[in-house]
Amino acid sequence: MINHFKQECQQFATLCAPVLDHAVPSCPGWTVQDLIEHLGTVHRRAALRVGTDVDPTGYELNLPTESSEILTWFNEGWQNLYQIFTTYPADYKAWNWSGKDQTLEWMIRRQAHEAAVHRFDAELAHMGIPSVNAIKSLPAESIPFGFAPLFAKDGIDERLDVTIASRRNLVGSLPGSLHLHATDIDAEWTIRLTDGVMTIDRGHQKADAAIKATASELYLWSWGRLPADILLCFGDLEVIDAWKKLPA
Repeated sequence: MINHFKQECQQFATLCAPVLDHAVPSCPGWTVQDLIEHLGTVHRRAALRVGTDVDPTGYELNLPTESSEILTWFNEGWQNLYQIFTTYPADYKAWNWSGKDQTLEWMIRRQAHEAAVHRFDAELAHMGIPSVNAIKSLPAESIPFGFAPLFAKDGIDERLDVTIASRRNLVGSLPGSLHLHATDIDAEWTIRLTDGVMTIDRGHQKADAAIKATASELYLWSWGRLPADILLCFGDLEVIDAWKKLPA
């Protein structure tokens, strides 16, 4: 995961460099510079949470005043965090909002997937795509999925177990069960959300709705980065559409 973090950050910076003023279609209202500021801030906040079991509140992060400095600022931030990841053991304490696994290992995984999803955002901006829905008009070979199946599978697990199910304020329900079936790796998930409680079964089951796609496609769809209608969808489409209301 540490190497994934490094590679995604490097690729993100390369993609962003020539398009700082471009819109980011998967983050409406943001330019690429906004995206860089967001991810760079995430890295600096993460670094401050290493070595403590409480959230260090009250700190301020200074952003560059000139656009020409933004990538240098970004690279300094992720490189510092990478240095931390390679210096301390996996069980070193590091606060996180889940209230569960307060270790550096949890943070490394979370930061690898954070960087990966935003690297995809940078890809879309670099390509000049006007919206996520516009992806479906592209030739399949030009869509920048770009995630190895095992990494994408872990990303789906992390999306379900951590960024959704571990939310302390998770509310709402899906109007039925949802089955995700990866076509390029042995991985399946059946998801139910009732009154803020999510259950996940990893196995082949019938559900009210289902999506079949590569692990990379399912990973990106789960984060709202791909429209469902470019994937193979079955059953009650209201269940699939309701996914958009879950927390990012």
